[in-house]
Amino acid sequence: MTTAAKAPAPRGAEQAGPRPPSAWAAPPLTTEERLKCIEALGERIAGYVRFMSAVGTLDGSSQELKERAVAAFYEQLARTEVQLRRIQDDLRLG
Repeated sequence: MTTAAKAPAPRGAEQAGPRPPSAWAAPPLTTEERLKCIEALGERIAGYVRFMSAVGTLDGSSQELKERAVAAFYEQLARTEVQLRRIQDDLRLG
């Protein structure tokens, strides 16, 4: 009897790259702190996008794994963009 291959568990954020410990040690409490964290998150997300954009050059991963990763990344990013757009629209409309 054969079983379908199970997709690997997603990697934790710690494996995505080095993270400055002071920036994430505690949740931001002020608007200024939140804006600094938003800026840092934006830079991290830009790095993820650059990495995924170059997935074709990644050695050691199967084409199927790459396609699944790109699809999952796109779906999550699209959902997040909708949420962020709503927040921005709500703020603009007051």
